[in-house]
Amino acid sequence: ADRMLLQGMRMRGYRSRRVPTSVGVLHALEAKGQGDLPPVVVLPGLSASGQYYESLMRRIRPHVSRVIAPDMPGHGYSELPYDGLTHESLGVGLREGLDQLVDEPVVVFGNSLGGIAAVRYATERPERVLGLMLAAPGGAPMDEEELDEFVEGFMLHDHGKALDFVDRLFYRPHPMRHLLAWGVRQQFGRTGIEDLLRSVRPEDLLGPDELEQLTMPVFVLWGEADRVLRPEHRRFFEEHLPAHAEVHRIEEYGHVPHMSHPDCLAARLLEFARKVRR
Repeated sequence: ADRMLLQGMRMRGYRSRRVPTSVGVLHALEAKGQGDLPPVVVLPGLSASGQYYESLMRRIRPHVSRVIAPDMPGHGYSELPYDGLTHESLGVGLREGLDQLVDEPVVVFGNSLGGIAAVRYATERPERVLGLMLAAPGGAPMDEEELDEFVEGFMLHDHGKALDFVDRLFYRPHPMRHLLAWGVRQQFGRTGIEDLLRSVRPEDLLGPDELEQLTMPVFVLWGEADRVLRPEHRRFFEEHLPAHAEVHRIEEYGHVPHMSHPDCLAARLLEFARKVRR
C-alpha cells in the first residue's frame, strides 16, 4: 500500500530525493508548485512518512513554489541510523538532510514529532526558516514518571491498544478505525520506533529557552479534541513562546488535522505563508 501511494505521488509530479547524512541516507519527496508563495517543508509525526501528508500537500501545492516532505531517519524510506534510532541520531540526520534539501528560506510545518523537530531546526538554522507552523507539536517537558506513562501509550502490542490509540487521534471515531489501527500497529512495529521511544529522556525534550529564542513568525494550532497530548503540554507552548507567536485552539481538531480537516489546515497554512512572504 505504501509503494502504491508513493508511485501515485510520483505520477503526479513528485520525485524522491535521497541525500547522504552522517547517520544514513535520508529520503524526501519533493515537487514543484504552481504558485508564488514560499516553499513549504512538511515534517511528519512519529512512524509516519512524507507521503502520509499528501492530502495537505495536494491542497497547498497550487499556491507555493515547492513542497518538500522528508522522512525522518528510520521512518518511511529513510535508512535506519547506523547506531540505531535515538533522539540524537534522528535530530542529526534530519538537520543534515534539510541542509541539503533547503536552498532558500522556507515555511516549516511540523506535526507531533515533526513539531519538536521543526522547533529544533528553526533554532539551529533561523536564517533558513521564514515561518514556523506547528500542529499538535510534541516535545513539552515531562518528568521521568510522566514520560514513562506517556511512552507506554505508544506501545501498541495488540489490536485493542492500537484501536484505542487511533480513537485518541480524532475528534470523532473514524469510520475506518479498525483498518487504521492495523496500519498504525504495523508502522509502530518498524525496527527502531520502539527503541526511539524507549531512549527518550526528560532532558531530550524542549526547554523554555528553545521556544523563547524563536525569532521568526510562529503559528500553533492545538486541537481541543487531542487526546494524545495533554493540556499541560499546550500550556507549556502558550507560556513560553515569544510574544509575537500565535496559539489557536480549535474545538474539532484532534492530533492529526491533516487527516481529519485537510481543507481547513491547508487554508490556515497558506494564510500563514502569505503573511511571512518576503
